[in-house]
Amino acid sequence: MAKKKVGGVAPTPTRRPDVSAGKAPRPSLASGPLDVSAQGAILKDDDRLMLVVRVRDADGQPVTGLKKANFKWWQMGHFLGELSGFFVVEIENIPGCEGLYHLVQKTWSTVGNGTIPFYVRAQKGALRHGGALTFIVKVREGLDL
Repeated sequence: MAKKKVGGVAPTPTRRPDVSAGKAPRPSLASGPLDVSAQGAILKDDDRLMLVVRVRDADGQPVTGLKKANFKWWQMGHFLGELSGFFVVEIENIPGCEGLYHLVQKTWSTVGNGTIPFYVRAQKGALRHGGALTFIVKVREGLDL
């Protein structure tokens, strides 16, 4: 059915919204804290420093697929993340170990003995991050149990 011209100009047809389609949910950026826990280890007669880091999201689900760029770590306030001997190994394909990573510094030695604090920060995207503090106890030769 054609619309009548009023005053020489055709009226603009009105568009009615489709009421059958509901509003689609808007996607949101993944945000929120990451739950990070860490445990340090040194092996006897080995120059490597290893930190075992578990990363979970706010719902307790493992965060997988993290790489070296997703981690930063400090030893007694000194940033270790830019050292060339640092690498990350994700523990994969083992049930129960999802979201578990080994951070390894190939050549590591510290002057003296005692309790050495380490801080690890994991980040996934711009808005999701978390950190953990852990300690390694290093004792001189002869005091190892």
